[in-house]
Amino acid sequence: MVRHDGENNLGVWSEFGSVAGMVAGRTAEGVTDGVTGDVQTGFGDRPDLDGLPDITVGATIAQAAVELAPPEGYDNRVDADGDGTDDDATYLGRPDGGVDILVDVNGDGEVDFVGADVDLDNRVDFADYDKDRDGVFEKRMFDDNGDGFLDRAEFLPGDS
Repeated sequence: MVRHDGENNLGVWSEFGSVAGMVAGRTAEGVTDGVTGDVQTGFGDRPDLDGLPDITVGATIAQAAVELAPPEGYDNRVDADGDGTDDDATYLGRPDGGVDILVDVNGDGEVDFVGADVDLDNRVDFADYDKDRDGVFEKRMFDDNGDGFLDRAEFLPGDS
């Protein structure tokens, strides 16, 4: 151990800190000697709270983007605001093999429409709407007869 003298002298605490660091380092080495496999904590496995692909363990963001991509060849257009023109949409693959269609209807940077094409027929089977643009989806509409037009609406729980 080196004693620090002069302006940078921290006294005995300097040496105590150095010794404590060396002991901690050697103890950690001794604890892991002969350990095979991953060291586990007492908290157990992380729960999957969102159902999305895990991008933090063994996957890159690019790999996750590929997993969320719609099926190859999927080509759809959507008019979420009903003005007669196709809207800019983001298409994401669903775990069930379908596609989610996300649209920022009013251009504020937040998704206001999420449509689902569960059978890949290029028609929205059902869609959730945030009609008042507050970040809460109030209404779900359904295409009951499969003609590509949303026929029936239900208000989602929590809305009056």
